[in-house]
Formats: sequence, C-alpha cells, structure tokens
Amino acid sequence: MAERLPLAVAPDADGPKVRLGVVWFAGTVLAALIAQPLLALVLAAAAASAADQVVRLHGKGEDKLLVDPLRLPAVLGAAALPLAAVAGVDTLGAAVTAVVLVVLVHRIFSGPADGAVTDLGLVLVAAVPFGLAAAAPVLVADLAPAAAIVLLVLVAAYDAGDFLVGTGAASPWEGPVAGMVAVAVCGFAAWVVAPRPIGGHGALTLAVVTAVLAPLGPPTASVLVGDGRRPARFVRRLDTLLVLGPVAAWAAAGVVR
Repeated sequence: MAERLPLAVAPDADGPKVRLGVVWFAGTVLAALIAQPLLALVLAAAAASAADQVVRLHGKGEDKLLVDPLRLPAVLGAAALPLAAVAGVDTLGAAVTAVVLVVLVHRIFSGPADGAVTDLGLVLVAAVPFGLAAAAPVLVADLAPAAAIVLLVLVAAYDAGDFLVGTGAASPWEGPVAGMVAVAVCGFAAWVVAPRPIGGHGALTLAVVTAVLAPLGPPTASVLVGDGRRPARFVRRLDTLLVLGPVAAWAAAGVVR
C-alpha cells in the first residue's frame, strides 16, 4: 500500500517564530484600522510570497524572478486578487478569470508544449488559492473594518493556539483543538464587546465559522506544497485562510448591517 501523504503540520519552533507571528498580526490589524487599500497591499505581498514559495518548493523555476516563466505569473496573479478585492466581489471575480486567461496565454507563448499542462496547473494552484485567501479579509474590510479586525483576531488566535500547543505535542490533533479553544475564547470576548456594525450575532457567526474551518487550512496547504513537513513559512502565513477566508467573507456579508 502506498504511503499516505503527510498532511499534518509539524510546528517548527526554531528561530523567532512567535515574534514574527506577533509582528504579522499587529501589521495586518493596524492596516485594517488605517485603510482597506493598505490591508490589501499587505495581504497582496503575503499572497505573492506564498505563491512564489509553492512554485519553488515544487522545483520549478529559475533563480531570477523577473525572467522566470513560472514564478513571475504566479506572484503577479496572487497579488492581483487581494488588490482587486478593494473594488468589491464582482471585480475580484473578474480578476480571477483574468488571471486564469493571462496565465494560460503566457504559458502558450513562453515555452515548449511539453509540460504545459503541468506548468499551467502549478501556477494556478500557487496563485489562485492564496490570492483568494488574502482577498477575503479585504472583502470583509469593505463591509466593515470592525468585521475584518474580528476575523484577523480569530485567525491569529487559532494560529497561536495551534502553534503553542502543537509544538512538541504527542498527537497531531492537539494543536488544532487548542486553536479551536482559543477561537472560542476570543469569539466570546467579541460577542461580549459586540463591535458595530456586526454586533454580537455577527461576531459569534465569525467565531463559529473560524473554529470549524480554520483546521482545514493547514492540511490544504500541505497538499499544495506536497508535504506537511516541508518548511514553508510564507505559505503558513496564509494557510489558515485557505478554506476559511472565502466562507468567512460570505458569512460576514450576511451579518453586517
């Protein structure tokens, strides 16, 4: 029987992981407080870095980004989606279609036919999921900055609980469970504070969606990079939002008044 793909993420405690996580959280929340376009720029940079890392982890591409036939379209496509989300969900949908078409045309004219389908699939798998993950908080911020801040706090709570408890844990489920508990605590606090215009009901809705879907993000990212044990710090910066992000944006649209 073939060995099953290892999807569980083994947290790496080497280096300033906690400090970098705090800086990332503070930066995204501050950007959301200042202006939606600033948040889009921050998340576009994160999406571009994650997409580039996916391509490089699969052993595709050259050292120089500007001349690379795979890395450059992946980076530009991923960054384009959160930037397009500033103009709303319709523009984001059009941007996704445009990214697919541009990447297809670019691949047709940039290399031989051999391996074209594999190359095209890799670029799209690198660009679109992370671009949409990064676009989700931007869409939520368009509805209400308070809703985006609540979402970012809940995501940070899950990541913190997952990392702190999952590091060195005997079982792979301990980290995600701790993350869900952290989301429950922060969600209760948001429900008590009831920030307008989402209110207590909206905060509770986002907390439930986060607790249910956040654990699915890291394994999904493991599929995209090929192995949950691979170091992929840029990918892991957005992995919690891979499944959660689009659903959270949809849920937020239903609770913001």
